[in-house]
Amino acid sequence: MSGRAVSERPLLLLIGNPNSGKTTLFNALTGLSAQVGNYPGITVEHREGRATLPAGAAGAGEALVVDVVDVPGTYSLLPRSDDEAVAVRAIFADLPGLKKADVVVCVVDATQLERNLHFVAQLRELPLPLVIALTMTDTIAADQRRVDVDALGSRLGVPVIAAPGVRGGAAALKTTLADELQKRPRRLALNPAVVQLPADLSDAVDDAGRALSGRAGLDAPRALGLLLAQAVVGGAGSNVPIFDAVDVARLRAHPRTAAVAGELVQARWARAEGWARGIVSELPQEANSARFTRRVDAIALHTVLGPLLMVGVFLLLFQALFSWAQPLMDGITASVEGVGTWAGDVLPSSLPLLRSLVVEGVIAGVGNVVVFVPQIAVLFFFLAVLEDTGYLARAAFLLDRVMKGVGLHGRAFVPLLSGFACAVPAIMATRTIESRKDRLVTILVTPLISCSARLPVYALMIATVFTDVPPVFGVVEAGAVVMVSMYALSLGAAITMAWVFKRTLLKSPTPALVLELPPYRVPKLSQLWKAVWARVRTFLVEAGTVILAITVVLWALLKFPVDEHITAQAEARKQALHAQLQNDPELLEQKLNDVDDEARMKLVERSAAGRVGHAIEPLIAPLGFDWKIGIGILASFAAREVFVSTLGIVYGLGDDEDEGSTSLRDSMRQDTKADGTKLYTPLTGLSLLVFFVLAMQCMSTIAAVRRETRSWKWPLFQIAYMTVLAFSGSLLVFQIGRALGFS
Repeated sequence: MSGRAVSERPLLLLIGNPNSGKTTLFNALTGLSAQVGNYPGITVEHREGRATLPAGAAGAGEALVVDVVDVPGTYSLLPRSDDEAVAVRAIFADLPGLKKADVVVCVVDATQLERNLHFVAQLRELPLPLVIALTMTDTIAADQRRVDVDALGSRLGVPVIAAPGVRGGAAALKTTLADELQKRPRRLALNPAVVQLPADLSDAVDDAGRALSGRAGLDAPRALGLLLAQAVVGGAGSNVPIFDAVDVARLRAHPRTAAVAGELVQARWARAEGWARGIVSELPQEANSARFTRRVDAIALHTVLGPLLMVGVFLLLFQALFSWAQPLMDGITASVEGVGTWAGDVLPSSLPLLRSLVVEGVIAGVGNVVVFVPQIAVLFFFLAVLEDTGYLARAAFLLDRVMKGVGLHGRAFVPLLSGFACAVPAIMATRTIESRKDRLVTILVTPLISCSARLPVYALMIATVFTDVPPVFGVVEAGAVVMVSMYALSLGAAITMAWVFKRTLLKSPTPALVLELPPYRVPKLSQLWKAVWARVRTFLVEAGTVILAITVVLWALLKFPVDEHITAQAEARKQALHAQLQNDPELLEQKLNDVDDEARMKLVERSAAGRVGHAIEPLIAPLGFDWKIGIGILASFAAREVFVSTLGIVYGLGDDEDEGSTSLRDSMRQDTKADGTKLYTPLTGLSLLVFFVLAMQCMSTIAAVRRETRSWKWPLFQIAYMTVLAFSGSLLVFQIGRALGFS
């Protein structure tokens, strides 16, 4: 969705730390009116909706409809990731189409009060119309403790309201917000952090702060200048354009800037500690929720039991992606084929191209989109459960040491693991990675992981050329060794390329593991459903249009130009067969199908794709391939498994052939090159398998990368580097194999 239009309605901006209950509160405020979107040029999603506020505590005025925007969570006004940058830019009204918020609602987790109040300390240094919504108060009450909301409001100097994520939790907040909006215009007294500044640094801070004040529309030069000083030290300015636009050369050059930035952090933590002291009552014994979390973590974070539990959890996720989603995918495929058959029967046979466009182009394209929905839904359901329960943070903690070996964050493991099922949902799952560069690295290497779509190609080639190869060591079947080798190659290639990208194109330091281990909670089914539907809808709307368009383009390449001579010849032969075999309908049908298959084979050879296949044959011949394989490679860009059915067409067997087809295997075994030697040998088969392991043969993945990066630069680069990698790997395998005397 594009950026939101500027509205005359008052705007409420929801901000807060990750896992603070912000999205739950947003859903309670907006009900079913919420939708997910992106601001122009920004990949990070936000949520926006409308809420109806009551007349107010005093009964004045009328019910008021307001816009509500929920941005990603952030721990600070100094963003470390694209997600946090969107939140900070929203606070400063620095996003396209977003006006300045009439009320900023900071959501604070009462169970993590001191940490959440550190962010509030930054906000209180600015003249923002601030309201604090205190969540998780029901969790504290369940532990028989009490939260002194009034005392906290008195200390902060802003309205504080208890807003737990249970029924009625948003009602009091709505009343407070209505009262705050009736007080407009309202200027909040500043509550600045006090640090000692040398005279020359004080001038530099104030000058930079005045420049930023004008851009942000906030009259707080000292506070904003100190924020810029911290941005200079922490390198956060490039994520926020209004920060980056201010001249901070004097701040960068001053020797005391780093020390002052450190003192400022300490001052805020001291203030947060003072604000939080005594607000939540203590119990003489450990709280129930804390006791439960401690006991579970004794297993989840154990040196031995923790990794074993994690393996079990991810095996369950892996099993769900491969097996549980498969019946739904098969059902979708069967439904799409049924619709295609119905459309083929309904459309007039006198318009064969129109019928082909609708059936093989449009309907097949829709099928290529919706077939991914079950895997996307299953993956994001599991991720939402793991995130909401608090286990995903534990898994990232356990995996961080392993992933640091290639310079990635522990959260990169989940997308890479999911890539074994399908790269499309795996690439969407990279949204959990904070660093933009780390996320890009993970996106770039995830398609190297052998997905389930490669299995038909593996199975066909292994059954065709490796069945006669003697077992390895006389025990292990050669096909099994080859299959395991392909998976090992894919994993090794992904790890190697991640290592290369982290040290060259996307060079960045190995990210420090800074994450929260929240208490374990029971996820709410309604929130899980909304999270899953948001991801599915995004894929269908944005990536789906690209997939559909590419499917139609590939259909056209395989259908045009139409050789009328071939179709006329086929029609004449069919008429003759009708006359000859009118008394033998079964044989007639078989012969007619043979004529159609042969005609399709010739039409494909003379199509644009066939001509390209012939044109690239000199290029792919050093890999052991001919023009038929070239056509299969071109067609498989629609989806890797299409390679199998395309070979069925090329060999005149029809497009219903699969990896288990005996006739297709026999045709491939009997095929020869121009010099009379066999085309499909174990060496050729191994070369082709290596090519499919390393090549980007999936338009759906390209569409997903385009959607996630909001640019064609990265998907085009991905196609280029993976094609070079695949060509080089295949070339080395075939040529070295020939040099060693293998066939």
